[in-house]
Amino acid sequence: MKSALFYGGKDIRVEEVPIPEPGPGEVLVRVRSAGVCGSDLHNYRGNRPASLSVPWQQGHELAGEVVSLGEGVTGLSVGQRVGIEAEHLVGCGRCRHCAAGQYHLCPDRGVIHGEKHGSHGFSEYDVCIARNCRPLPDHISFDAAALLDCYACGVHAVNRVSLTPDDTVVILGAGAIAMTLGQVAKAYGAARVVMVGTRRAPLDTAVKAGSADEVIVNSEQDPVEAVTGLTGGDGAPVVFETVGGTAQLLGQCMSMARRGGVVSVMGLFMKPQSIDASLGMQRELTVQWSNSFSTWRGQSEWETALNLLCTGRLNPDPIITHHYPLDRIADAFAAADDKRSSSAIRVMVHG
Repeated sequence: MKSALFYGGKDIRVEEVPIPEPGPGEVLVRVRSAGVCGSDLHNYRGNRPASLSVPWQQGHELAGEVVSLGEGVTGLSVGQRVGIEAEHLVGCGRCRHCAAGQYHLCPDRGVIHGEKHGSHGFSEYDVCIARNCRPLPDHISFDAAALLDCYACGVHAVNRVSLTPDDTVVILGAGAIAMTLGQVAKAYGAARVVMVGTRRAPLDTAVKAGSADEVIVNSEQDPVEAVTGLTGGDGAPVVFETVGGTAQLLGQCMSMARRGGVVSVMGLFMKPQSIDASLGMQRELTVQWSNSFSTWRGQSEWETALNLLCTGRLNPDPIITHHYPLDRIADAFAAADDKRSSSAIRVMVHG
């Protein structure tokens, strides 16, 4: 089969590798759609962890069809369409975090049989843990199912802030995480979603997609002043940061939050952030991090996202902007990396 092998930075090669065989409790999936996540781009931009051996495979936003079943697998059948919960989130099943359903916090997250494990969506086939494969209704496309990882991150973040129906939500960023989060917040009953970004075009898409009610282009006006004005001078009860990277954005989020407000950090910062601790004290702000997803009060957050999608409360189509065959995965990553030139939001790769 063909698989994208990552040698570091922009060196991505599509090579022939053996088709893997499913072991006990596993299934072989023919991958149909795989999204290029922002976390994939960290390696692409040269921020590869030293522990990652070369070459490696990746692609954790994926969906496809079951090809064969490993020993002991029940509840799935050959030919079945499935979405797949990212396998780098698999917990050990024994620690106190796993016992509480918070396997995303497991100290041995993503370790199976003593080795690091993850999904290989940028391949024609991938062996997947059967319990991580969920059947898809016929009206849910593979592309939409591959976006469920983003939606589930949004579900987790919204669950953690305990959103109330009269809340105004502010989201920094206008990428796929921001847009999926905005739709989830609206599905949870947020009264208004305000999205802050650097460019007008993706913000206009966010409004059309139902991800935002109002937008702020930070090159046109001061975003803190704009949020303050839109909230009657109080600031927002909930502010989400979805950008991460190297910019100093955490302090800006805190300045947008009202007294007693919550700042939720979803973006992965690559540099330390400087904040005004006196502002945090004065407003008694809660600053929390939201890392991936797992379960909430016994319910799978990935399945919650799937249910919202199946009932038509989420709108993935405007968010999925670009499609590339596996042979052109280097072009897919280039488009995802330079959104200003490509106008990409979420890029899909098809094997």
